[in-house]
Amino acid sequence: MHPLERSLPLFPLSTVLFPNATIPLHIFEERYKLMLQHCLESDSRFGVILIKSGIEVGGPVEPFSIGTIAHITKIDKVESDRMYISVTGERRFRIKNLNQYTPYMSAVVDIIDDDEDKEPEPDRVKEIIGKVNEYARLILGLRGGWVNKTKIPSEPQALSYLIGTMMKLELIQKQSLLEEPNVSNRLEKEMELLNQILAPLRERVSRELLKKFSRQ
Repeated sequence: MHPLERSLPLFPLSTVLFPNATIPLHIFEERYKLMLQHCLESDSRFGVILIKSGIEVGGPVEPFSIGTIAHITKIDKVESDRMYISVTGERRFRIKNLNQYTPYMSAVVDIIDDDEDKEPEPDRVKEIIGKVNEYARLILGLRGGWVNKTKIPSEPQALSYLIGTMMKLELIQKQSLLEEPNVSNRLEKEMELLNQILAPLRERVSRELLKKFSRQ
């Protein structure tokens, strides 16, 4: 089946948006206010895509080729010349033809889905969920909080996107996870990253707890 093609305004950012994730955005450049107006007059959707070279504010940028459709879910505030909105990631897309020369960047894109493949084994999914819960507890512990269990989806694709969203990684690592076309492979890459991160994270939390109790 051929991928679905559509025209899409693009918002290049120094962030990676995964499907199902929600992020706030601050709109203040004139070109992106025009883009937002256009989106609100159509289907309230635009593409969020990571900048490969260039900067968010000002001149032209070179984006990566794969991003995520963002659906405007809330306009939080309008003050002077600034707008604050919330968007939720939907499906991924791949740029087919890029247009840098309108007031804002736009492109003809192909909407892409993960390759159909064999589902990960249920025991493997449970193991990954266990690691994600531990990661969430440790991160919260560093902030002085505590949680017994985090609500983690068991559906493999949703799980893979949640892990990509919540993990503290370099942007290029997040982009690599977003671009991975296979759910099982994405989950295995994330499991490898979790295993790399958890050991030093456990040690850091232990040190912080020791310091805290030694002061009491």
